[in-house]
Amino acid sequence: MKKVLYLVLENSPKAIETLEELKKEGFNATVVSTESLRHALDESPEDHHFFGLRHLEQEVTTSSLCLFIVEESQLATIIKVIKECTNSFKDIKGFMYSQSVDNYEGSI
Repeated sequence: MKKVLYLVLENSPKAIETLEELKKEGFNATVVSTESLRHALDESPEDHHFFGLRHLEQEVTTSSLCLFIVEESQLATIIKVIKECTNSFKDIKGFMYSQSVDNYEGSI
């Protein structure tokens, strides 16, 4: 069975090191630049503080969302690498969680 591991890391040199280590270990992911809603509102004060997400127009660069699709047997390994690289998220802000994937088709 496939698993998807969601990893969010605050962008920093340590995040790049973590992703490079995961790549070296043979893992691949889709990486998307993201920003928390709280940060977006704090950094871009406007006349109003509440609006639809479709109105949020700015570059998002404070963190990265990485989506890893791995075999269930690989999940413990990728989690171990992430915990080691981030010192269990003490050296870099972020979080991770995984879910089962019911259907998966693809070429990567």
